[in-house]
Amino acid sequence: MSNRPSLVALRAFEAAARHGNFSVAAAELHQTPSAVSHQIKSLESFFGFPLFIRHSRHLELNNQGRRLFNVIKPAFDAVDQICTELRPFAETEKLAVHCSPSFASKWLGPRLSDFFAKFPQYTLQLSSSATPIDLHRHAELDMVIAYGAALKSSDICVQSLGLEECCPLGAPMLLGGRREISFSELDSIPLIESQLNPLSWQDFFRQHGKPLPEIMHRPSFDRGALALAAAVDGLGLALESVRFAQQELASGSLVRYLIEDCSTVMREIHFLCYRHTQRNSPKIVAFRDWLTNACDTEI
Repeated sequence: MSNRPSLVALRAFEAAARHGNFSVAAAELHQTPSAVSHQIKSLESFFGFPLFIRHSRHLELNNQGRRLFNVIKPAFDAVDQICTELRPFAETEKLAVHCSPSFASKWLGPRLSDFFAKFPQYTLQLSSSATPIDLHRHAELDMVIAYGAALKSSDICVQSLGLEECCPLGAPMLLGGRREISFSELDSIPLIESQLNPLSWQDFFRQHGKPLPEIMHRPSFDRGALALAAAVDGLGLALESVRFAQQELASGSLVRYLIEDCSTVMREIHFLCYRHTQRNSPKIVAFRDWLTNACDTEI
């Protein structure tokens, strides 16, 4: 018998231990769950004892499994890192970034010409959807700009894109030119809901110790961009990030409104995510630094 088990089995074990799930590990390795399970069993046969405590919905490392994982994970991380660094430049000049549709259209898109001017060697492939994306399941993506919350994992770097100002926004003549709103007036002003917004109107009023007004009309949209467009059209007040509304605020088609005894809310809403093993990749570093600087210097 060899003194060393199969590297394929060790890789399957490392992925299964990291995720605590055969199916998720299989998706990352582009294998079937049964294949991963078989590799784990062969590894356990090699050692002569189990490596996991198998629960109905997840895997838990036992003491022996934890000892093995603590040694092989840094080893595989080091292999992944050096392979990334040594990969030919021609293979890394394409940068695949995924984000929400509203962030793509309202903020990132208008600024991409600056990125291309500074880094003409990279070809950006931008995709968007409202569905949260797990980098473990999407090997074709290099980076994800998560909206609301980011998946936490030991092998994924997550970087906040800073605090964002969230406040009531509406058309300038919504209240005849007034910018201040008494709490009693809110019963007659439609409050526009953005379904994916991590800060709802209910959250906003709860933070200020006030009840949600009894409003007959509460239009709802599944995109922040659509909520802002409705506010521009005079449909009501939208509670959105000022980061999304910079163009409308600059043109005057939207203005900030002040609600009695309520102040602006500052929250972290967008997060940049990329694999830990690619953290020193030139294209990752270039986009990360450019994006961070653009967020720090935005209006």
